[in-house]
Amino acid sequence: MYSNFKAQAIEYVNQAVQEDNAGNYAKAFPLYMNALEYFKTHLKYEKDPKIKEAINKKFTEYLHRAEEIRAVMDDSGTGSGSSGGDAATRPKDGKNGEDPEPSELTAELNFVPFSSFKEQAIVYVKLAVQEDNDGNYNKAFSLYMNALEYFKTYLKYEKNPKIKEAITMKFNEYLHRAKKIRAMLDEGGSGPSPSGGDAAMATRDKTKPEDGEDGEDPK
Repeated sequence: MYSNFKAQAIEYVNQAVQEDNAGNYAKAFPLYMNALEYFKTHLKYEKDPKIKEAINKKFTEYLHRAEEIRAVMDDSGTGSGSSGGDAATRPKDGKNGEDPEPSELTAELNFVPFSSFKEQAIVYVKLAVQEDNDGNYNKAFSLYMNALEYFKTYLKYEKNPKIKEAITMKFNEYLHRAKKIRAMLDEGGSGPSPSGGDAAMATRDKTKPEDGEDGEDPK
C-alpha cells in the first residue's frame, strides 16, 4: 500500500536526523534525499488534505536542511574552509539537541576526502544490486538513489577525465535502473513482491553492471 512509502520516509528521516545530530553530515545528506523521494511518492496518493499539508510542511523542512548540507559539502570539497556560513545553520527540530555551529559543520566536512564519496557510492551500489537481484525493489530503489547522490558529489571533484567518463557511464546505468523501479512503484502504489512479478521481469535488466564484482567502480 502507498502508506508504506510514508513509513519508509519516516524511517529514513529518523536515520538522517540521527546522523545529522552526530555530525556525520556526509551520511545524513543521502538519507534526507531518500526520505524526500519516499515522501514525494506518498504525496501522489495521499487524499487527506490535512495530512498532505502536514507532510508538505515537513518535506520543505527536510529539503531545506539537505540543501544546506549539500551547499557546505560542495564548498568544502574544493578545500574552502571559510565558506558555508548561513548555509550551515541548522533549523530547530525541537527534539534533538542544539544546532551545530556553522564553523563546526564546515570543518567537519573539510576532513571528508572527496574519494570517500566514491567509496560510499560503491557500497550502496553493491547493496542495491543485491536487493534488486533478490526482488526487493523498494529497498533497491532507495539504495540506488543513495549511490547516485554520492556519485554526483564525487563527480564534481574528480579531475581525471577517463575516470570521470567511466563513472558517468555507470551513473547513467544506475539512474536508468532506478527510474524503471520507480515507474513500477508509482504504477502499483507499492513495489513488487519479493518474488518479482511480470512487471518486474519485463523491465529488469538481465545483466549485472559490467564494473567488476557486485558493482565495484571501474579501474
